[in-house]
Amino acid sequence: MPRDHIEFLNTQEQKWQSHDFPGFSTEIKQKLLSKDRQTGAITSLISLPVGQNTIGGSYNHSIEILLLEGILKIGDEILGDLTHVYVEKGAELPSLTSLTMCELLIMTEGTLEFQENVHGYEDKEMRIKKTSELPWEGTITPGFPTGAMRKSLFKHPETGASSWLLGVLPQFKDSRYEIHPVVEEGYQIYGNLNTSRGNFGEGHYFWRPAEIPHGDFNTQKGCLTFFRTDGPLQTTYIEASDLIK
Repeated sequence: MPRDHIEFLNTQEQKWQSHDFPGFSTEIKQKLLSKDRQTGAITSLISLPVGQNTIGGSYNHSIEILLLEGILKIGDEILGDLTHVYVEKGAELPSLTSLTMCELLIMTEGTLEFQENVHGYEDKEMRIKKTSELPWEGTITPGFPTGAMRKSLFKHPETGASSWLLGVLPQFKDSRYEIHPVVEEGYQIYGNLNTSRGNFGEGHYFWRPAEIPHGDFNTQKGCLTFFRTDGPLQTTYIEASDLIK
């Protein structure tokens, strides 16, 4: 298995580590959440001080960014909390400046290399979604209980890999367990979700291999969660009594 099964990692208990992130002009702080030992792909929290800059250029792998906190300027565009950015491999990334202290959740598809002042390919693009402007949609899983909605952030046209925000109402409950045929990872932005694997609280992270049963779920106060898969999301529900002991 390329990454360790993580469930759950409390990032608030991790210490920030100095890190030279490709493309950033000065040293930044990082909390490494998970790493693929084969490809070098990572999921990390990144802390940027005020004024942290990057020079425009291009990455050799696609990267995905969720701005958890702060105000960030990319090129001429100002981005606030929970803005989602997808930078396709080979796309041109404009200069980046943190106007306040910023905390980012960054996901890469491999070991990054950055070429400064290199114009990206015309058929590659950077996509920015300000989640506060996105409409809430119904969940896409047949049989998913009422009390939750999603905001779709990204779906890869070839692999079906996708990212989304899931908002869950207070007093949500589902006693069933789920199984997915794809890798799933998630970060709890607000609130908490109680599960048989423990409390998935604010600032907690998981990386879960395919075919791992997980459930049941309940929350008293509700939660907002960032989810990501490496392929099309499909869900099989099973009752707790049917689990193999």
